[in-house]
Amino acid sequence: MMINNHIIDLINYAIEKRLIQNEDFEYSYNRVTDILKVKQQHYVSNDNKRVKQLSIILNLILDFAYNNRLFTPNSTKQRDLFESKLMDVFSSLPSDLNKTFYHLFNENPVKATDFFYKMSQDNNYIKNDRIAKNIKWQSTTKYGILDMTINLSKPEKDPRDIIAQSGKNDTDYPLCLLCKENVGFYGNNTHPGRSNHRIIKLNLNQEEFYLQYSPYVYYNEHSIVLMKDHIPMNVSENTFKRLFDFVDMFPHYFLGSNAGLPIVGGSILSHEHYQGGRHHFPIEDAKEVFISKIGKVSFKYLVWPLSVIRLESTNREQLIDKAIKLFEFWENYSDEESGIYSNTDVPHNAITPIARKNGDTYILDMTLRNNLTSSEFPLGIFHPHPTHHNIKKENIGLIEVMGLAVLPARLKEELKAVKNALINNVELTQELAIHKDWLTELKDRYKGEEIEKFINDQVADKFMRCLEDSGVFKQTPSGIENFNKFISLLINALNK
Repeated sequence: MMINNHIIDLINYAIEKRLIQNEDFEYSYNRVTDILKVKQQHYVSNDNKRVKQLSIILNLILDFAYNNRLFTPNSTKQRDLFESKLMDVFSSLPSDLNKTFYHLFNENPVKATDFFYKMSQDNNYIKNDRIAKNIKWQSTTKYGILDMTINLSKPEKDPRDIIAQSGKNDTDYPLCLLCKENVGFYGNNTHPGRSNHRIIKLNLNQEEFYLQYSPYVYYNEHSIVLMKDHIPMNVSENTFKRLFDFVDMFPHYFLGSNAGLPIVGGSILSHEHYQGGRHHFPIEDAKEVFISKIGKVSFKYLVWPLSVIRLESTNREQLIDKAIKLFEFWENYSDEESGIYSNTDVPHNAITPIARKNGDTYILDMTLRNNLTSSEFPLGIFHPHPTHHNIKKENIGLIEVMGLAVLPARLKEELKAVKNALINNVELTQELAIHKDWLTELKDRYKGEEIEKFINDQVADKFMRCLEDSGVFKQTPSGIENFNKFISLLINALNK
């Protein structure tokens, strides 16, 4: 049977990647054949060491599983659920993984994260074949270079899955996509497969947290740090202590928190978590303007589309103290001329804090946020405005704050149509009417230059304007004046 050859190829892949040892061959073979309901062959050899590409092996096995009614429908979601179960066979027990991780950590934290990240790719929790399809480029703007991505790796909902889901009441276990109970969870009609998902236990601020990698990897070693308990997002004094505990443990990583309020927060507000990783973001190269030094803490503001104050110090305690006071000052700050109201019937001011280390220096970028809405801007006054929704409508989270655009997959085909309309001077179809006004602007700007670069730069310009929309103090003479007024009042308050 050909399926036996595919199973052997899969096991040899796992051995080659050191997910398992040679001695685990028979055990793994019996586990996989049991999952696939395949009759074992008495004479099984692993002498053929030819290792194929993992995605090819898995697709052959998944085709067999579907044809033998081991899952249905034959959608990406159902294939992913079953694949995750297969790859769990080659994934370490969580306890063994943690032991290996901390053994390496005691040698060098970089070795530990390198090991964990490689394992998360090799066991296909991170699907590199899909991530490779993401479209990436860089464009230069008046603020510097922005990193642009169109994310194609996160699967869209299949209509067949929606039909299968209807009428089914799945349990509320796990409570959300971040809960630690996801480890080893098969998944269901509303929940992705996590059989091969693993996490590393952390102690941050003497509280239990866990480190995992994002399966969609928006940037290098895209990490998520989640709290043990399922409690809502909340930026507080503890947030800053946790962030700096983390970068002390992993000085080669950054860690940041989305704001804890809707509109200016992330997509999951129900579970306390942070995002980090090993990537150099455009915000790190933003022009700095020195404000003041209080004690051992330097204050700077950034020439950036959002309103960002950077704190730097070799003294962690002093930096945290000033960060807390800045946060509290902003929480209660209003500026009618700028349209900033800290409270109506609910709080509106929030902070997006991002921590990292450079040698012995702690760096904390604090982005001022406000989630006020109006009849003109029901999705948020300080949120991408409707004129830019053809490119970006979603919340501006900490990843975008740092200058990395995560744009919707629909743009891959839509931008092709825009290019065609621009070059051949034709109209867009009704389905693409969302780009009509933008196309009119592009026709005025386009002077016959290389079309790919032109469109990429125009998309980046749109994204930059989305960030400017999200800035509480605008990049206008009055906006800059009001930002300087805020800074002056802040420094006076911190000096008291």
